[in-house]
Amino acid sequence: MTTKTSVPKGRQPKTNNYTAILNQLLKKYNLSAESTPEQLSKHASEFGVSLPDWMARKCVKDALTRRKFSKEQIEALMPDKRKEKLTIEERAKYCVKTGDKWDIFIHARDIGPKSNNDKEIVASCSRLSLFRNKLQEAGIACELIDTYAKDPVVTTASNKIQKEWTDQNLANNRLKN
Repeated sequence: MTTKTSVPKGRQPKTNNYTAILNQLLKKYNLSAESTPEQLSKHASEFGVSLPDWMARKCVKDALTRRKFSKEQIEALMPDKRKEKLTIEERAKYCVKTGDKWDIFIHARDIGPKSNNDKEIVASCSRLSLFRNKLQEAGIACELIDTYAKDPVVTTASNKIQKEWTDQNLANNRLKN
């Protein structure tokens, strides 16, 4: 009679395509945890192109942390993408500089709500209002602002939501008294 025995397999380290890309880049330019942030920042643009989304960036940052890279080194190799977004003031200045009505329209849509969440609608209405104010301060014609930077659907929805919130707060305060 024969008995079956199992042979334990060695556990492979967790890897994915992004860590393979990281390995290639580190070998290609002879980079390591001892490299200076200046050396790493020289290759940041090439490395950033090969990482399509935030999840890929997170995987690579985790891999760099496991390899004992410091926070400064990781930041030099993978700069924060959120810092690349334009502020509302910068958007308004850009629209004034170009003078194109379609830039105003595109930036207004970009600032607009990302979802149908009540808080998101109210916040986006506030952002749009600030954008319109900045455009007006910069000297854009009111007709252009009203036509291309206003979204009456968002404004109406925001006003309705805020009225409901106010009514609820008043009702709750009456019950407490």
